[in-house]
Amino acid sequence: MKKRFWLLGLFLAVLVVAAGVLLIPNPVGQQVLAEAKSMGYLPYSPEEATTLAYSRCTTCHEAGKILQYCSRCGPPFVVVSHSMRKYIELNNLESETIKNFTDAELIAITQVWNALIGNWESNWRQKDIKRLLQNDHALIRFAETPLEGRPIEAALMHKSAPGSYKEIHGFGR
Repeated sequence: MKKRFWLLGLFLAVLVVAAGVLLIPNPVGQQVLAEAKSMGYLPYSPEEATTLAYSRCTTCHEAGKILQYCSRCGPPFVVVSHSMRKYIELNNLESETIKNFTDAELIAITQVWNALIGNWESNWRQKDIKRLLQNDHALIRFAETPLEGRPIEAALMHKSAPGSYKEIHGFGR
C-alpha cells in the first residue's frame, strides 16, 4: 500500500514539474514546445511558421531571392522544399553545418511560401510533382492535401510578403 502511494506521489511530482516547465514561460519550456512542434506533435501557428520560414531559409538565401521566386523560374514550393532538404542532407554528409529539416518544419515552411509568394501546384500535373518528390512521403501527402487541409497556408492566403512576386504582379493562388 505504501509503495502505491509512493509511486502515485512520484507520478504527481513529475506531472507538476512537467506542467511547470511547459506552462510557465521559461527557456526550457520554450525549447520543449519548439521541439514538439518541429517533430509534428503540436501545430505551428501561422506567425510561428512565418518566423520559421524566414529564419531557416535565410540561412542560405537572401530573403529577396526567396520573395522573387515565381512559377516561370522553377517548380512549385513543395518541390523546392524537397530539393532543399536533399541539398542539406548531401551538404551534411561530411559534417553537419546546417540543421536538417523535419517533415513538420518543411510542411510549415512550404505553406508559408505558398501563401505569401504564390502556390503554383495547380500549374503542374500531380503525377509530375509526385515524381519530383522522389518518395518523400510527407511532402507527397502534403501535395495531395487541398487548401482547406493546410491551416497555415489558408490563414496566410490573402497576405503577401513585401517585395514578393505575388505582391508586385498579383499572381499565385
